[in-house]
Amino acid sequence: MRRSKVMTVCIALILAVIMIMPVYADEISEQQDLLEQINRQMDQQQNKLNNAAKTEKSIMGQVQGIEQETARTQKELKTLDSKISYLQNNITATEKQIQALQKKLDQQTKVLGDRLVVIYEQGDSSYLEVLLGANDLNDFITRFEMLKTIIDQDRELIDTINANKKDLDNKIADLEVQKRELEADQTSQAAKKLLLAQQLKDKKTVLDSVQNEKEKYAQAIAELEQASAEAEAMIRRLQGKGDGSRIGTGSFTWPTPGYRKVTSAYGMRFHPILKVNKLHTGIDIGAPYSAKIIAADGGTVIFSGWLGAYGNAVIIDHGAGMSTLYGHQFELLVNEGDTVAKGQLIGRVGSTGWSTGAHLHFEIRRNGTPVSPGGYI
Repeated sequence: MRRSKVMTVCIALILAVIMIMPVYADEISEQQDLLEQINRQMDQQQNKLNNAAKTEKSIMGQVQGIEQETARTQKELKTLDSKISYLQNNITATEKQIQALQKKLDQQTKVLGDRLVVIYEQGDSSYLEVLLGANDLNDFITRFEMLKTIIDQDRELIDTINANKKDLDNKIADLEVQKRELEADQTSQAAKKLLLAQQLKDKKTVLDSVQNEKEKYAQAIAELEQASAEAEAMIRRLQGKGDGSRIGTGSFTWPTPGYRKVTSAYGMRFHPILKVNKLHTGIDIGAPYSAKIIAADGGTVIFSGWLGAYGNAVIIDHGAGMSTLYGHQFELLVNEGDTVAKGQLIGRVGSTGWSTGAHLHFEIRRNGTPVSPGGYI
């Protein structure tokens, strides 16, 4: 009887296992499918992140490429502006020379004309009469020398008129060449200005594309923060090599003479490109392209070049832990290691790096860390 019960239990267990196994197998299969689906989604997200990083890197490369092209165009435009100014001044000077030559030639031509009228009216016999009217040999020689001098003067006047006429013709021809060259340069200047405008538009288009892709914001923010961190680390490293004494005067002057409008203050702000709240580590000063940037105080240039999101930037160490940063420049006029005086020209305002319009990004840092410029200027 007992054996019968045991057998019954065993058979029941076997039947239960046989019934449960398909259900358990189905659950395992479902879990495996779910796991594979999650893995695929993770791979997709990782690919998106990788693609976003590559695209962001490519976009920053595009921005820097456009900046380089813009710098070349601005340099060529600056050369053309100087050449056009030179030609215009030269044309004005040549026109004055032509007027003076023409006036002198007119006077000489009138004198020659009067002489020719006298010669025509009196004829060659007048010279002979003068000679024959001599009282003696000495008088004859005197009269002969006098007539010879008059004839030589007439000949010299004619030669001078011919030389001045030739000089005038050369000046007029030279003026025409200069005018044609000026016209060609002005045409080239207009084309360069259009090219520059297109390059700036291309840069804005590239930056606008970042605004439309949320995946790239984190990378963009990281680049901005990385640029600030690099500047901070660089300043601390280089300042650590000094004795800590003050280099400048200890007071700061406004870095953009004639332009004092602050378009973005220091502190938390809604970033115009990234569309997120972020610490603005300096102040933005509205100023046109090529406006002067001066050193806020005397010191040593510890960086001059491309600094990521800051674009073309200059950092000056003023000693005693103080330094200043000048970002987004289109032209850098000082080099690393240079000693600059307070108020010295160090660059020109531009829109390089993470910027969509001409302005100066100005920072004051204490021991490498950004502080509000308001308490120092």
